[in-house]
Parts: sequence; structure tokens; C-alpha cells
Amino acid sequence: MKRVLIVDDHQLMRDAYKHAMMTLGSYEFGEAGTYQEAQDMMAAQSWDVVILDVTIPGRNGLDFLAEMKARPHAPAVLVCSGHDESVYGVRAFKAGAAGYVCKSAGTGEFLKAIKEILVGQNYISPNLAQNLAAFVRSDFQEQPHTTLSEREFQVLRKLINGDAIKEIASDLSLSSKTVSTYRVRLMEKLRVKSLPELVQYCIQHGLMEKTA
Repeated sequence: MKRVLIVDDHQLMRDAYKHAMMTLGSYEFGEAGTYQEAQDMMAAQSWDVVILDVTIPGRNGLDFLAEMKARPHAPAVLVCSGHDESVYGVRAFKAGAAGYVCKSAGTGEFLKAIKEILVGQNYISPNLAQNLAAFVRSDFQEQPHTTLSEREFQVLRKLINGDAIKEIASDLSLSSKTVSTYRVRLMEKLRVKSLPELVQYCIQHGLMEKTA
């Protein structure tokens, strides 16, 4: 029997995923609502598939995804997020995701993704496929935030979440000076001069983390 770990801080979403999957067959489910709970579940046993939200208490989901993929016998990970694919889809695949589904999508798309991932395939939605194709077009106009390195993007997420430089440094195991350097670089790339302007940019481009 396949083992499926669901990492989402909303019980309603966890129940919905389980209910949908039970139409496909029998599975052994595990649940986690926080980063620490997810870590404990990962340490307790192996999992075939992890359904992962981008926003979980204690850690950003994509950071946790990278941690999981660094483990031996890493599970396949389906990221389910309130953000559309244009915001986090490409980054999720770069971090090791096997699929990305928006929470606004229907149950049919979720089940299609799960079925493909359970047999060892990747799932790329039609919308994300179009976004990926855009990157190889010669006339593609790259958005400033897509030029950020993964570390710069991590710092960006924490800055707009209200974290102080010292907090970010501690969370990312960096020095405060290094974090400040990343802050300067990312603000230059985004062409903003202050934190309010940075927040406004992120609102305009859908980069603010959603709670569901």
C-alpha cells in the first residue's frame, strides 16, 4: 500500500485530499500541519508521495521540499498551492517537485497529477507548460523577480513576511552582513528603493504568500 504524507496547515484541505484520493484506491495517510510535525513524520517512516503546501508554519514549503529531496530515498512531492504556477511553479520543479497544482484547480486535475506521480511520472499542467515554453521563446520578456537567485528569493520572502535581518540570518544560517548584501542585490534587481516599495512590487506580481 502506498504511503502518502499530506503537509498542509488546514485540516479541511487535508481531509479534501484524502477524500479525493480514496476514489482511486487504498492508501496509508499521514498528516502534518506544521514544519516540525512534517519533519517528525519524515523521520518516523518513509513515504512514497508527499502533498505539500507552499505556506506551512515554521518553514516555507519550497525550502522543506529541497530538504526532503536531499534525503536518501526521497519521496515524490506534489506541491499544492494557493499561488498560480507563474509564481512558484518553475521554482518548485527546480527544487525537485514532481508536480504542481493550484488549489483553485478542480479535483480532476489534482487526481490526474496524483495518478501520474504514483506511477513515477511528473505532472505539468497546461498553464505551467505554457509558462515553461515562454522561457525558451526569443521574444520572452523576463520579469525582474525571475532573475533572482534561489537564496535571494528566500531572503525576499522573509523580508516581505516582516522578518528582521537578524532573524533571516539565523533562519538561513548566514551572517547578518551576508543577508544585508542579498537585500541590496535583490532590491537593485527589482528596481525598488525601500521595503514598502518591495512589498508593493510583490503584491503587484502575486508574490505575497497566501494562507490557503
